[in-house]
Amino acid sequence: MKIKWWLLLLLISALGLAACQSNANGSEEIKEEKSKEEVKEEVEIDEKKFAVNKEVTEIEVLTWEGDQYVTTIEDELLIEDLVYALENAEINYTWTVSWAGPDYKLLFKHEDEVLYEIGYCNTTQNFEGGTTGRYWEFDQLYKVDIELPIEQP
Repeated sequence: MKIKWWLLLLLISALGLAACQSNANGSEEIKEEKSKEEVKEEVEIDEKKFAVNKEVTEIEVLTWEGDQYVTTIEDELLIEDLVYALENAEINYTWTVSWAGPDYKLLFKHEDEVLYEIGYCNTTQNFEGGTTGRYWEFDQLYKVDIELPIEQP
């Protein structure tokens, strides 16, 4: 009779332990989902989208490394098209991509005031997953392929 009780207690304990473990796994999955949601919210909050609050009158082009002056773009139509494209662009993230980085630094200016700074690549970047574009900042690649009139050395 004692053996039956011990077997019954052992069976109940095993079932109780299994139930606790499956509940714990369910809780972890919920926690994992929440943390993914929290990360998604953080990314949305941290996402920096191109926006200027004044008319861009020129774009000063500097080398990415060393900030050497290259040229100034003053073509109003090109500037207007580029600003519109960047303000409405889809953004792809590049934080997992290993690459050399942009070739130039673009300073979007209103007269002498710098309104915005962004990186520019000579060629369209094409990363895995369909991430393409020429304009980059803080691990974000803007899906814009407008080529700028910059003479290559």
